[in-house]
Amino acid sequence: MRPGEGGMERKLRVGIIGCGAMGQNHIKAYGLLEDVVEIAALCDFNAERLQSAAQDWPAARTAADCATLLGPADLDLVSVCTMPQTHCEITVAALEAGANVLCEKPFAMDLAQADQMLDAAQLAGRHIQVGTNMRHMRDAGILRNLVASGAVGRPAYIRAWTYYPAIPWWGLHTVKRISAGGAMASTAIHILDAALWVAGSPDPLTVSGSTHKLFPRKRLETAPSSEARDSYDVEDIAVAHIRLSDDISLILEGTWAHELHQSQYSFEMICEGGTISLSPLTILMDEGGEIVDRTKDYADSTAGGDGWGESVDWQIARFVTAIRTGEAPSQTPRELRNLQRIQDAIYQSASTGREVRLDAEMPS
Repeated sequence: MRPGEGGMERKLRVGIIGCGAMGQNHIKAYGLLEDVVEIAALCDFNAERLQSAAQDWPAARTAADCATLLGPADLDLVSVCTMPQTHCEITVAALEAGANVLCEKPFAMDLAQADQMLDAAQLAGRHIQVGTNMRHMRDAGILRNLVASGAVGRPAYIRAWTYYPAIPWWGLHTVKRISAGGAMASTAIHILDAALWVAGSPDPLTVSGSTHKLFPRKRLETAPSSEARDSYDVEDIAVAHIRLSDDISLILEGTWAHELHQSQYSFEMICEGGTISLSPLTILMDEGGEIVDRTKDYADSTAGGDGWGESVDWQIARFVTAIRTGEAPSQTPRELRNLQRIQDAIYQSASTGREVRLDAEMPS
């Protein structure tokens, strides 16, 4: 344990590995915390990106590889903002160097890698969080508190969806050996994490999944690069039925192939005493057989970001606070492991055409 931890008075020393689109979001969020955070190190193999990021943080040391960056072992927190095929190696190295880690999603290429990272964190006495930041949206917090209080009763059925009209531009998400998957791993994982969290983090029991690939035959021009078009081997539609503990059923839909003009993400949750939705925030209560709209009664009742960018800021701010105070961070190892188990099971089920049972191997 470094001096000041568990009630840290000095600034947290932060490193960012990967200075692309997501790395820039993390840099911005840490910049909002300059009273308690110092961006001490920046890393990217792309010299132009690294130089651009370093302009605003001239005191930060820079490196083209993570081994050089992590060598001094002087960082309290590292953001891993690289593509998923590198997450495990970099995260384990950062943990072994004594840093806590905020790793972008998807967490890992498979459960074996997720377990390797979680084991490394436990051995090092450090925390891992994953960049599924939608749980940090203000309205997700409102719904989480509502369910936890018992005000709407036990959740029974959830439908969660993420619709995009194009292939993501922020990284090479079209090659499975690099990205771990397409619409499921790269985008739908966000709403899945938020829905599970609001429902009280139930465990997955069985998963049935199917995937479809319409690009690049469909709207070829939306591919962000020739590499994305030529090497495209991921799904752009993913659908899953997930049976959860506490007698909850969840239907998940994720796609990049919708004709919407703007991306859409939300979930609706039917509970014993009402129905709630994330976006737009909707809270309908069953009061003696009468349906009553209670949305205005609960709106703005908790802190958090209204939109995507704000939720990234809030996730980082809360993780920084947890490290400085010694509090437990938002995501538990069990939640992170369950998320990876579901992701893997969806792809396994889609490949085999069979339901995958997870109840025999409950998370630790």
